[in-house]
Amino acid sequence: MLPPKVVPGEKSVVEYQRLLIRYQSLTWLAQMSQVSKIILQMSPEDAMSESDRRKMLALMTAVQASVFVTDTITGVQDTAADVVKFAASEGGKLLDKNELTKKAKDKAASAFGFVSQLANDAVHKVLEDVVLPHVGLPVHYVPEGGTGEQYLTMALRFEKIGYVEPMRAALNKATSAGSGDRARVLLATRVCRTVVRPESMSKFVDALKFIYTKKESQGKELLLELLRDEPGFDWIYPRLAFMELVSGNEERARDLLARVLRQNPDFLPGWSMLATVELAAWQIEKMEKHLERMVKLDPLAEEVAKTNQMLSLINQGGLR
Repeated sequence: MLPPKVVPGEKSVVEYQRLLIRYQSLTWLAQMSQVSKIILQMSPEDAMSESDRRKMLALMTAVQASVFVTDTITGVQDTAADVVKFAASEGGKLLDKNELTKKAKDKAASAFGFVSQLANDAVHKVLEDVVLPHVGLPVHYVPEGGTGEQYLTMALRFEKIGYVEPMRAALNKATSAGSGDRARVLLATRVCRTVVRPESMSKFVDALKFIYTKKESQGKELLLELLRDEPGFDWIYPRLAFMELVSGNEERARDLLARVLRQNPDFLPGWSMLATVELAAWQIEKMEKHLERMVKLDPLAEEVAKTNQMLSLINQGGLR
């Protein structure tokens, strides 16, 4: 069961700490802010100076009163950080060669600017035809002559911005370029078992665009269309499951994850999202079991490190 949307009163510090972690997993910002404020008020007087305490309370109050300030920027940076950094630095000279790419680079240099670029209806065409080729990520082909490590890096960048088939192609290149072991793990645990059509891939990128610019209903509509038309596109399920979870629909989130893990039991992002569901529901033993499965699939995965870190925080803080 998910935590209550209305923060309860008369709880202990430990109970509020548990709630804070659960709200964080759901990205319920108002509740996170309110619980943080309560914990701070309950903390010992000598835990921090009075001036610092007032500043923290003021910050929490401001966040609580400004729920519209969401994780948009963080989301954009998480999914396109490599492109932004490259476009704003090493790729700058290339992008400056004409006015269109110069503007794209200038916008990408700031997070807000990049959000405005993502809001453009033709974002996937800008990415595919202008920006990505200039930063070494052409989506219509994978260049020859790279090293295994270069292809692995390219594959992970493709994953972050929603291009599954270029990711598959880059990993196949890595397999024959000296990084076969790692590439095979990633192919088995992160790439769809069936080939995804170009039009479906493009629609998925559009859905991400809407999600990151806080047009979730439009993004969700596209994801639901993809679920109907391309059920073998594994990447849809964790994304939809998270949206359902944040909306408070735990059962629907679990159903989506059960579906993708039935069709692809080795799909690590599915297990990772299921671990997040267990965290929100405070089913810590189940979360640990999912982590064990993730470790068997790929001990080097970023999700493994993050889940381990959260479990360590819970255990060391005596929050179980």
